[in-house]
Amino acid sequence: MNFQPLRDFLDFYLPMLGIPGSDTVIYRNHEEIFRYQSGYDSLRYRTPVRDNALYHMYSITKVSTAVAATQLIERGEILITDPVYAYFPEYKDITVKKYRPDGGFDLLPAKRPMLIKHLLTMTAGLNYDLRSPSILRVREKTAGACPTLEVARALAGEPLDFEPGERYQYSLCLDVMGAIIELVSGVSLGQYLKENIFEPLGMTRTSFGMSEEKKAMLATQYEFDTLNKRAVEIPVTRNDFNFGFAYESGGAGLISCVDDQIILADALANGGVGKNGNRILSERGVGLMSANHLDREQLVSFDCGHNPGYGYGFGVRTNITEYTAGNLAPLGEFGWEGARLSYLSADPKNRIALFHAEHMGGLHSVVIPRLRNIVYGCLGG
Repeated sequence: MNFQPLRDFLDFYLPMLGIPGSDTVIYRNHEEIFRYQSGYDSLRYRTPVRDNALYHMYSITKVSTAVAATQLIERGEILITDPVYAYFPEYKDITVKKYRPDGGFDLLPAKRPMLIKHLLTMTAGLNYDLRSPSILRVREKTAGACPTLEVARALAGEPLDFEPGERYQYSLCLDVMGAIIELVSGVSLGQYLKENIFEPLGMTRTSFGMSEEKKAMLATQYEFDTLNKRAVEIPVTRNDFNFGFAYESGGAGLISCVDDQIILADALANGGVGKNGNRILSERGVGLMSANHLDREQLVSFDCGHNPGYGYGFGVRTNITEYTAGNLAPLGEFGWEGARLSYLSADPKNRIALFHAEHMGGLHSVVIPRLRNIVYGCLGG
């Protein structure tokens, strides 16, 4: 294995794009085979990337939520064919937007129920409107708390963009799924994840919520200025997907670190067994979660730009077409990425796990396909 091309990519190509810094780690068969920090945590003070920094996971949170949901499937506590209204009666009488030729729309009763499967595969008809009337009403009613269950119930009042199961659309589906996990388990989503995933694997620094201690450990956060092609610093506490101080977003709310997320990726790459020998999923459970669950019509609407040849499982993209668009990852490689361009990958065929942390984002389609190919080029074989 020769990782010099990967180091060069991290040292030279990413800074050329305006990316301040990154931290990348690769495991094979539970063993670390590569770890490298490059660039700066703070451009302003020229401080290097810290190996113990915390990061907003944003949508990488979905991987943990999907693991939790798959655990409940394994235990017989939920079925993917269950209607969502079996858990939240508010979803019994959902409505769907029916667009007219003039661009307007009428609201009609949904022809079929929303199912657990639709939430896990982003085919429920929900959207990612973070300022929908329902969310704003809950925020006002609860003085900014936005309890997870209350937000999920309120979202049932928003009309769906299409019939459940009709197509794929990235949305708040995994947030609603997180609320169902909370309802079924009888504990908060964060507590469930801690007891059933994080503690068993030894992930000691992953959780929801903000504290002064966390704030001090967070990597400097940036957004990409597309006009001037540069990183612009933003508050480290900012996460627009957290609606309130009592909200635990199953789709985008976790704060974690590289050491923890590679442990999770490694467990998924090794049939559900962590480096410490503890099991969080059966091998069949990992297979269920990472299988493509989109039909041919739904796959047409699954387009993340940097994922040609991929399908979608439970909260993760999954490689279903070998070598499509020059992708060197093998069939079955799966994972997801966050809004600030952290990236998780699990490869069960070769038992390889990758986690790449950044805190800027905006360049997913440029960075991720290159990073993925360089890793497999370096690994050889």
